[in-house]
Amino acid sequence: MKISRTIVPLLLGATLLVLGGCSSDQTKHSGIHNMNMNMDMSMEPIKVELHWSPEEVVVNQKVTFEAVVTQDNLAVDDAKEVLFEIVSKNDNEQKIELKGKLVGDGVYQAEGTLEIEGQYIVTSHVTARTQHSMPNKELSVKP
Repeated sequence: MKISRTIVPLLLGATLLVLGGCSSDQTKHSGIHNMNMNMDMSMEPIKVELHWSPEEVVVNQKVTFEAVVTQDNLAVDDAKEVLFEIVSKNDNEQKIELKGKLVGDGVYQAEGTLEIEGQYIVTSHVTARTQHSMPNKELSVKP
């Protein structure tokens, strides 16, 4: 009986050491994995430059809206959403939304036509890499 009283605590201690070692090793691997994931996600904000072509827009003319999306001065080609919202300054009910498509090197484009002359606010809604950016610019549409 003395042997079993000695063996039981030894077996219990050995089991705890083995389980503790596995647990510690798993934690190290998880930490490395999480560290690598965090290194892939930059904390630098995305930047969006909003343009359109032609620069001077005339009624019923096809316009190409463009958002150039970067992060850390590198092109962002994996935006989840790029939406161009064009709203008349005279009538908020007069609104157009165009979905942007990637054309390459962080450049997203959409085409549309404005049928009424006047002043508009163009906002590009860009969602990328857990961030959202909404730069806007004023657009004049001439007769």
